[in-house]
Amino acid sequence: MKTLPAYVIREHIFPFLMGITIFTFLLIMDKIFTLSDLIVKYGISVFVVGKLLLYILPSTFAITIPMACLVAVMAAFSRLKNDQEIMAMKASGISMLPLVARVLIIGAGLSVIMIWFNNTILPQANFAYRNLYFNIVSQRAAIVIREHVFVEDFDGYVFRVGDKNPVTGELRDVVVFVKGSSPDDPIRTLMAQQGRLITDDKNRRVVLKLENGFMQIVPPDDPEAFSRIDFHTNFLDLDINRALTDKNQNAGRSAREMSMAEIRAQIRQQKSKGENTNWLRVEYHKKSSIPFACLAFLLLGAPLGILAPRSGRYLAYFSGVLLIFLYYILLSLGETLGSKGSIPPFWAMWFPNFLLIAAGLYGLAWTIKERAPFFAHRPFNGKKLL
Repeated sequence: MKTLPAYVIREHIFPFLMGITIFTFLLIMDKIFTLSDLIVKYGISVFVVGKLLLYILPSTFAITIPMACLVAVMAAFSRLKNDQEIMAMKASGISMLPLVARVLIIGAGLSVIMIWFNNTILPQANFAYRNLYFNIVSQRAAIVIREHVFVEDFDGYVFRVGDKNPVTGELRDVVVFVKGSSPDDPIRTLMAQQGRLITDDKNRRVVLKLENGFMQIVPPDDPEAFSRIDFHTNFLDLDINRALTDKNQNAGRSAREMSMAEIRAQIRQQKSKGENTNWLRVEYHKKSSIPFACLAFLLLGAPLGILAPRSGRYLAYFSGVLLIFLYYILLSLGETLGSKGSIPPFWAMWFPNFLLIAAGLYGLAWTIKERAPFFAHRPFNGKKLL
């Protein structure tokens, strides 16, 4: 009996590794193109860009490992069923429950490891990525601004640059739209022939120096009445933090760059000031809810693989991808609603897991009965699913 659980577990290894590889590649594919531009267009060394990619991987693994768990368990059990091995086990009087239990134990251990990973490795990698990227911006400040594209990475400003020199960092035909803090503020537009981004490493600030231009001010209540101010040199103080991280970035680390203990301390500090802490509490629960999805996905995927029709191997893969998509849609929706305070942050991050567990226990109950749920016996295009 000891050989059989080991055999079933070995069946999970290859699809698990393939799932991590494929999902990780899909998630970082756009990053690869962006990082390639740093090498080709801006002369950043391959070693530095490789470090950036290395720092991105932990945040990707935090998502792809739970996804790979679902694909692995469905692929393993559906393969065993297609090859009649599950039928042979049942004919020999072997129950599926102990085999599924072994897989769930491994999933629980993996969830614990991923909680540790998200609490230690991931924050350090995110922080290292931001520091390294800021150093690159300091060396090649024009990386942040792209040609012929409206850039909104800086709070309060929208940029458009006609041309830029990737070597010297000089900008030409610069247009800056200044966002007002209220609808009654005048609309201000700056246009300059030349410009340059100047970085302040100590304070992590970026200043845009504009030369040979003018500023046009238009009152919102009277668009035809506007004033123009010519200038030889003008400086705009920008905030590079938003370009590097998220809107909740503080002067030190963002929530994604903190451990759970650091987030708790930040919550207490902001509560004492009467500030909103919903987004911090959402990030706190996310660090444990997403790793727990490893166990939840295995619990749901095992009965789905066992109960899948023998002729529906590809249907099992499709169902797995669909479940992953729905899970992260619910997680993203919960993150938004939890940050706004529409629902408690705990339920915002944990509800998708509870939903998976409930569905998994339901499927496991039917697995113990050794027959599919009632809906699987209904005809589909004239044929039963099982």
